[in-house]
Order: sequence, then C-alpha cells, then structure tokens
Amino acid sequence: MKASHRLPVGLRWAVPLLVGALALTACSDGGGETSASSSGEIIVVTPDQASNVVRDYGYTAGTDNQDVTNNMHAQLIRKPYVEEEGSDALVQDFYDFEPYLAESYEVSPDQLVYTFSLRQGVMSDHGNELDADDVLWSFERKFATPGGGMAGYYKPMLTDPATQIEKIDDYTVSFTVEKAGYGLTLLANLAENIGSIYDSNYLIENATPEDPYAVAWGAEDMMRGNFGYGAYMLESVTPGQEIVMTANPNFVLGEPEIKRIIRRVVADPATRANMVTRGDADVALALRSSDQASLASNDAVTVPTTTSNQYLLLSMNTTSAPFDDVRVRQAMAYAIPYDQILSDVFFGRAYKYNHVLDDKAPNWDGSDLPQFDSDPERAKSLLAEAGLDGLAFTLSVNNQLPAAQDTAIQIQSNAAEAGIDVTIAEVPAAQLNADTLDGKVQASLTMGASVTMTPPYSLQLLTQPGGGSNIALWNDPEFLSMVDRGLDAGDALSPEAGVFWNQAELRMTEQAPYIFIARVRPSVALEAGIGGFVQRTDFRIDYSNLTLGS
Repeated sequence: MKASHRLPVGLRWAVPLLVGALALTACSDGGGETSASSSGEIIVVTPDQASNVVRDYGYTAGTDNQDVTNNMHAQLIRKPYVEEEGSDALVQDFYDFEPYLAESYEVSPDQLVYTFSLRQGVMSDHGNELDADDVLWSFERKFATPGGGMAGYYKPMLTDPATQIEKIDDYTVSFTVEKAGYGLTLLANLAENIGSIYDSNYLIENATPEDPYAVAWGAEDMMRGNFGYGAYMLESVTPGQEIVMTANPNFVLGEPEIKRIIRRVVADPATRANMVTRGDADVALALRSSDQASLASNDAVTVPTTTSNQYLLLSMNTTSAPFDDVRVRQAMAYAIPYDQILSDVFFGRAYKYNHVLDDKAPNWDGSDLPQFDSDPERAKSLLAEAGLDGLAFTLSVNNQLPAAQDTAIQIQSNAAEAGIDVTIAEVPAAQLNADTLDGKVQASLTMGASVTMTPPYSLQLLTQPGGGSNIALWNDPEFLSMVDRGLDAGDALSPEAGVFWNQAELRMTEQAPYIFIARVRPSVALEAGIGGFVQRTDFRIDYSNLTLGS
C-alpha cells in the first residue's frame, strides 16, 4: 500500500517558484535535433477544433476543447508529476498537492479550513495582478453561471461560495468545508480545470446586467478567452483549420520551452499517426489503438505506456427487467471476453481492471473483490438461478467510438455461447446520454473516467441517485450508507475511512450495475525527441512540461 503524501495537519506547504520538467526523452536512431528543437514551435494534429474556451459556459466535448482550455488556465494548486515504475512517461500523484498560483497553503488541525497564500506579482495578459478578489469572483462566476455544471462538480464539498470562501487579505483566501472527509476531494477539485482562476478585472470590464460574468461575451469570440493565468495564450483561430497558441512569458512556473503551438485539424486518425512518423507533426491526439501499436516499434515516435484512469464500461439499466436482477448483471460479467477485447480491439493498449478505485491508493484492499473472467457456462448458471432460459437485450453504443463498437461485437459473439442474444444499436452520443438517463436504454458501452481520483469522488461519480453520470440508474441504500460512513470517518485517506471505501467498492462490484472491462492507455503519439509527457487524469497534454532535444 502506498503511504500518504498529504500535508500534515497544521503545517505549511511551499515549493520553489520554478518547477523543473522531468524529461523522459526517447532518442531516434539519427540522434539529431527534433524538428521543433531549434524554433521552440510544435505542430499538434487533432481530430476536432475547440468551439469555445469559456470553461464555465458548460461542458464542451471534444479533444481540442479540453486540451486548449487546460493550457490557458492555472489553479491554486496542482497534482505533482511523478515517475511511474515500468513506464516511459510521467503520471500525476492523485493524493498529493503542490502550490501553483498559491505559493503555500495550510490545513487547520480539524481539517475543515484550507487557507491559501497567493503568489504576489502574478500578472494576467491584460496587466492585472492576481489577488484574492480574483479567487472569490472566479468561484462566484462558476456557481452563478446557468448550465455551467460547476455546482454539481463541487457538491457536497462546496455548495455556497459566499459563505465557504473568505478573503483574509489581498493575497490570502480560505475555503471551509463541513466535514473533514470532504477536504481531500476539495483539494483535488481545486487542482483541476474546474478550479481555474480568472482575471476578474478584465471580465468585469466586459460584463453587462444581462451577462454579469461576461460568459456569453467570451463565448462569442474565442480570442476574448485570454483571461486565465495558464502557460499559453491564443494567438489566432482559423475556423475549421487551426488554432495557434503562444507561450505566456509571465507564466507562474517560468516560460515554457515550447514557445508556439500550431494545432491543425486532421480528421482521419491514420493520417494523424502517419504525420508524426513522417515528421509533419510533433504530437498526434486521439489515435486508434491499432495505429499506436504499429507506431510502437518506430524509433522516430514515442507512444507512451502508462497506467490510466480511463475505463471501458458496460452499464445496465437496474430499474427494469432483465437487469433489475443482480444475478443477470453478474451473468453479463461472465459473458464478456476480456482478454479478446484487450488483444483484438485495443492491441495491448489497454489492461484488465474490473473495479472503480485506484489500486495504488493508501489503505486500498481489493483482496475480497470478485474476479470476473470470461465463463459462458457460469453465465448460463446465473441466468438459470434468475429463472431465465437465455436472455435477449439491446446494447447501445456511441456511433463515434470505434473501440466501443468493436467491443460490442466481441461481447455479442461471446455472449451467444451463454445463450445471450445481443442486438447492437449505434446511437449519436447526445441521444445516447439523454436516453440512458431517461431509462430508455437497456444497456450501453461507454468510455469515461473519474478525473478527480479521490476514493469518495470515484465511488460517487457513477452512483449518486439522480446524478448525471449514474447511467445505470442504480440506487443502493447500503452502498450509499458505506460512502457516508467513510466521509464521516475524517481524513479520506485514513485507515478508518479506507475500511468503508473498500466495503463500498466490494458492494458495487458484487452488485454489478456497471462492469468495468478495462483501463485504456493514453491515445497519443509524440515525435521521439520530445520529453516530459505526463499522463494526466483529464487526458490533456501539459505542453508547458514538454522538453525538446535529441
């Protein structure tokens, strides 16, 4: 079990202003400079283009939207980048937090108050210095923007910024939570994009009574979006073609080595992969596993091999037959050809992982978890126990996720051996999500992740009754009670809380509203001379951490 690296209660935590990037660089056979090393400019090929960069406007799907937005903003704290044993890239420490826009923070002895001392002299693109008012106003904006979804992300840790966030002085703010068990997840959320701090002076100047937080104003023109304190700024936007970003010379961690990023839209994933091989691009996003597998042996390309928090998930509607019966859900868990999916769909770019919590978390214990393997005969036996002689249902998949579609075919074939007749329905993403939450879908295959990886957040993400991510519509009072008891146990990483997290995960796995099929590795490739790639829980590349060399 991993030891906790959290800040000891009552102590202050500070780090030097400049944080060095850990360069894990693969070298090509030629040993020469990368195409970008002399100019500091890289070309990124992406399947889509950001439609806006106003984060509080609401969740915007798409690879480019999230990647661009993340690199334009900064937060009070962040999750440190660390080496992972056996990996050629960096990962984030999920349970440790280092100052970012804050120069230090401290936790009260009762773990209810989190006080942040801001770095002084941090300037926005518009010449305004970061201060406590920016922090308060940013959170006011997040919670007041209709459709922004921020209140849901922060609940129950933070529900009323007006009373829970306090300005101590011009460079000091505090956050207060109701329970000590909320503290870890509060810190984790503050370290994510949803915790970004904005130049409030600039936005207030452009606000109106009808648009008091300048959200609609910012969404009208992407070039108005340079109101963060992140590593990069927008230089230009050519609709449907490319976005150009430049390094922020005043970035709080020091000006990045990558000075300019040209993000070009290339729809076909095979073309994106080939462009990196040919040297026409430095970074390719959202690649297929088959293309990554082909690139893995090419010395001119790096295909990161790290663990991941992205899961491939089969969910079942637990509110109606046949999946209101736990035995039927368990039967499906034994009707899935896990190894075949890993090899034939993901070409080894995924690994089996049948539960929700991080197995490296302090005090995690999965020794009692059921081990689901492909076993058609056991699936038949469970169906018989449920009084069923066979089973027929429709499995809905996102029509824009080839991996999910291919996985559905593998399940369809293997389940037939257990007497299960699976009809596959390919559905647009928006319709699939709406129909699932309305209870119109029997079962679905999706890919997702818990970006905030604390135990209570991961357990609650897919299980909150009425929640927007509870696509199984599962409502289990026994499970919910276990989570509540964990939150009441104090420090969320304590052994006392860990007992309840392990119990809750066991309950969730045995009840099988969801079947976690696999974890999927990062879907990117980089020119071999580029180092410092980090597998982040939000799947976005931190370009400020990249290094250029031979």
